[in-house]
Amino acid sequence: MNIAIKLFATLFTISLISASPISAQVGDFCQFEAAAIAEKEKLRLAAFAEKADSAKLREYQALVRKHQQALKDCRQKSWLKTQGVWLRLYPCDLKSGKLEELMDKIVERGYNQVFVEVTTNGKVLLPRSQNNTAWDSLVNSEKYQNADLLKLAITKGRERGLKVHAWVFTMNFGLGYAKGTERNGLPKLNSDRQNALARNANGDTTVSVIENLGKNDEGEIPNTDQLFIDPYNYQAQNDLYKLVDEVSKRKPDGIAFDYVRYKRGAGAASVVSNVRYLWIYGQASLQALRDRAQNLQGRELIIRFLKQGFVTPNDLKAVKKLYPQEDVPLWQGLRPTIAKEPALNYWQTELWRLAVGHAFLGVTYYLNTISQPALQQGIPSSIAFFSDGNQPVGEGFDSRMQPWHLFSRAYEWQPMAYAVCGKPDCIVAQVQRVAQNAPFRAKISPVLVGQWQDLPVNELVANRPSLELQMQSIRKELPSISSISHFAFGWQNIPMARSRQFCKL
Repeated sequence: MNIAIKLFATLFTISLISASPISAQVGDFCQFEAAAIAEKEKLRLAAFAEKADSAKLREYQALVRKHQQALKDCRQKSWLKTQGVWLRLYPCDLKSGKLEELMDKIVERGYNQVFVEVTTNGKVLLPRSQNNTAWDSLVNSEKYQNADLLKLAITKGRERGLKVHAWVFTMNFGLGYAKGTERNGLPKLNSDRQNALARNANGDTTVSVIENLGKNDEGEIPNTDQLFIDPYNYQAQNDLYKLVDEVSKRKPDGIAFDYVRYKRGAGAASVVSNVRYLWIYGQASLQALRDRAQNLQGRELIIRFLKQGFVTPNDLKAVKKLYPQEDVPLWQGLRPTIAKEPALNYWQTELWRLAVGHAFLGVTYYLNTISQPALQQGIPSSIAFFSDGNQPVGEGFDSRMQPWHLFSRAYEWQPMAYAVCGKPDCIVAQVQRVAQNAPFRAKISPVLVGQWQDLPVNELVANRPSLELQMQSIRKELPSISSISHFAFGWQNIPMARSRQFCKL
């Protein structure tokens, strides 16, 4: 049974689918003590001062190696073997000593893994002189045209014992994908890239539709900077494949694929219950959906359903009249009818199942296509996803249409456990749902949002339990989990993140 038929046959059967301190010189949770941090900071400042001190540089490098070993030893003794953090870089991180400072602070918090964002606000973390992708370089100046921030981050991180993973946006290409000009001077939004954008039945893209319906359940406000693509479109596949290939050439320790889904709406738009509001009306997606028909009656009924959002008794009569040589409409995954079930209800339900399954399959097919450069080179790959992004809500579905229940265990699974209920219970429940439905031996590494207990109150995450409490709760209920990451490093030190963001190189 192929994956398409299996999906359609089981679509509505998916759930519809305290830690002791670590005895180490770096303290609890493998975090370094204040004296060790201050000593290294003093040496770093001297080593990278305007009048650099070569002796201090050697001392600093020796201490970096010492801390690398201390972190390694601590993690080997800890139940949490891997503690990661998600990181955004800025052009000013190229300044002398700045990447070193950043990676030092990550290590000092006990992290031994970092996810470096590759596509930021529609720009890519590749040097201008070597960038043949559809995105402009983040560092887009003549003076720094050879600067390779991603490669530098990998090097500086590894020097400190960090596993450095490239963090790639998968279906959210950002506005930079469609704005500006190509290298040949032509507008980026040519016919090929215009066709690459995801669309609904009205022809709207995820850029032209701006919801004014309030926040969704997780407090997210509609983001007008997002641009989502049609996963069935060859141009989109080819553009991201090329980017992943370039990233793979830099040999990161892994590649994490994020936004492996469609756009999520806000308010009422966070749930979709009519096919016309699914992002499956791009040319490539429509063609692929029509091709799922297995006879002419089936194709005609699909076309009418997509156009109207429903079918009527007259539609059923019309397709029979058009193609009288066929008994009934047929398409992939069509379930046998129940004799007592009203015919119209049956066809409505089956067409909706077909549309939802088609949206899901587009995501998985696209992911398996664009991840090939990494998998072929043996670079570990992971998928960040929402545990509730694949399920029905009332009469509809979560608008993200994120089919993680179809993901392969060839990828590491990173459920983003971002639930808010004032305590860890709902966060743990999200991770448990994934663990219960994941393939046998799939590696599960939850992503948490929160703040360390000793840091100042952060308004962005003030409604969540501390990171310590979340991790302890996960360990208690799911002791097999030994890898967790935190989103995001910039939220732990907002003043530093803002100074880096607005700094001029």
